[in-house]
Amino acid sequence: MERTPSTVPRADYDAVCAERDQLLTLLHALPDISFVLDEHGLYVQVIGGANEALYVRGQSLIGHTLHDALPEPLADQCLKLVRTAIESGELQTIEYCLRAADVSLLPEDARRGEDAFAEQWFEGRILSLRSYEHSARVALWVAVNITPRKQLEHYWQEVAHTDSLTGVSNRQRLFERAHTEVERAHRHRHPLSLLELDFDHFKRLNDRHGHAAGDEALRRITQACREILRDSDLMARIGGEEFAILLPETDAHGAVDLATRILNTVREVRLPDFAPEVRPTVSIGCATLRDDDSFDQLMRRADEALYKAKANGRDQACPYP
Repeated sequence: MERTPSTVPRADYDAVCAERDQLLTLLHALPDISFVLDEHGLYVQVIGGANEALYVRGQSLIGHTLHDALPEPLADQCLKLVRTAIESGELQTIEYCLRAADVSLLPEDARRGEDAFAEQWFEGRILSLRSYEHSARVALWVAVNITPRKQLEHYWQEVAHTDSLTGVSNRQRLFERAHTEVERAHRHRHPLSLLELDFDHFKRLNDRHGHAAGDEALRRITQACREILRDSDLMARIGGEEFAILLPETDAHGAVDLATRILNTVREVRLPDFAPEVRPTVSIGCATLRDDDSFDQLMRRADEALYKAKANGRDQACPYP
C-alpha cells in the first residue's frame, strides 16, 4: 500500500496518484520509451518503447543503476538531472547521443547487431514523479528518439557549408573552422599552414570550350586534391577558380611538400568529354602561422605567395618568404 504523507490532505494525495496512474497508462501506449529512476540512479521501471525500429527493449535495465548501464560521463550527467528534477519539481531536458553498443546491460544481440554502432539521438524529459511507491524519491525520464531530426539538421548544415559545384567546403565553413584551428594552434603551440590554389588560365578554358568544360575541370581538380588530403585537412572554394586548403599540424616544409604533390596530381587531370587536349595546372601559395598571427594575416600571406607563383610563370608553388 502507498502511504499518504501526513502533511498532504487525502483528497490531494488521491488526485496526485490518479494523475500518476493516468500518465503511466498513457506512456505504456506510446511508441517512445520511458524510465522510472530513483534519486540514486536505479532503474525502477521501464515503460513503453513499442516502436522497435527506434528503441531496444530495456527491461534488462531494471534493478541496475545508470552507472551500471551507461558510459560514466553520460551516467553522471543523467543522475544530476534526475536529482535536480526531484529537488526542484521542475521539468529538466537534455539531448544526448547513445549507441546500443554503449549500453552494457542490453541483450547481447542488441549490442552486437547490425545497428548496434549507429549513433542514436534522444531528447530526455525528466520530471519528478510524486507518490510513486518506492523506498526512495523517483523521477520519470521520457526518452524520445530524435535521430531523424538530427540527421535532417546535419544535412541542411552540410548544404549550407558546401560548395554546390565541387562538393568541397565553402568560404563560410573555411573561416569558421580556421578561427578554431588558429586558436588551437596558438594555445598548444602547434603548426598550422594554409595553401591557396588558383586554376591557371581558367578564363581561357571557359572562353574556348564553354562553362561546362570549366565546371568539369573544377570538379575533377578538387576531387583529385581531396584524394591526397588527410581527414583533418579542409579544402574550400573561396572564389570562382580559387581554393584554400587548411592544414592543421603542418609546418612550412609539410605545406610545400603537399603543394608539390598537388601540382603533380593536377597535371594528370584530363577532360576527355570537353577538351581532351587541355592539360590543367594550378598555382599555389603557401603560408604558415606565426606566433602573433590571426587567420586574416595568414590568408593574406598565402595570397601574396600565390600571386608570386603566378607572376613567376604559373604551375608552381611558392612559400611566403
